[in-house]
Amino acid sequence: MSRTTSALGGGPLLVVSVLDGGMDRASVRRRLRAALSALDDTQAEGVLLVDAAGRIEFASCSAGPILSHCLEVRAARLPEQIADWHANARGTIVIAPDGSTLVVEASVGGSTLLLSEQPSGVAMLTAREREVMRCVEEGLTNTQIAGRLWIQPTTVRKHLEHVFAKLGVGNRTAALSKLHAFRAEAS
Repeated sequence: MSRTTSALGGGPLLVVSVLDGGMDRASVRRRLRAALSALDDTQAEGVLLVDAAGRIEFASCSAGPILSHCLEVRAARLPEQIADWHANARGTIVIAPDGSTLVVEASVGGSTLLLSEQPSGVAMLTAREREVMRCVEEGLTNTQIAGRLWIQPTTVRKHLEHVFAKLGVGNRTAALSKLHAFRAEAS
């Protein structure tokens, strides 16, 4: 076993290497479940192992509560919204139900999903992303925002992409609308 940086979340991830080619799949899965369970106490994320049909083969101890809190479902099968995304894409999906945000990231093969619950609203944005959105609210272009914040226009575009992904929207207007709704809920 070794520690490396996770492609999913950027934090440390325990990598389990199985060197014995004679081990059957069930034995490998059992060992992987044991390793993931051991990690579960130190992780804020939940881990799901999923088969090709979208059935959950293993859910870490923290995965169930995350799914039930965010989506009010039990972890037996993937919720429909996640299953549809899982069948067609890889990468990250952000789901923003009432009160919190569920971020689901898939491994390259798609058989492992990492779940994390993040605060909703303005709190999920970094300080720089909030600065960029204040400039957007003033009606500034990417070039004008870059000049004001002393960054490159491509960096502004990247910050906006991150904001859109976190808020689950596709453009500036929708992002501003969602941020205004979060502020209204908070007051």
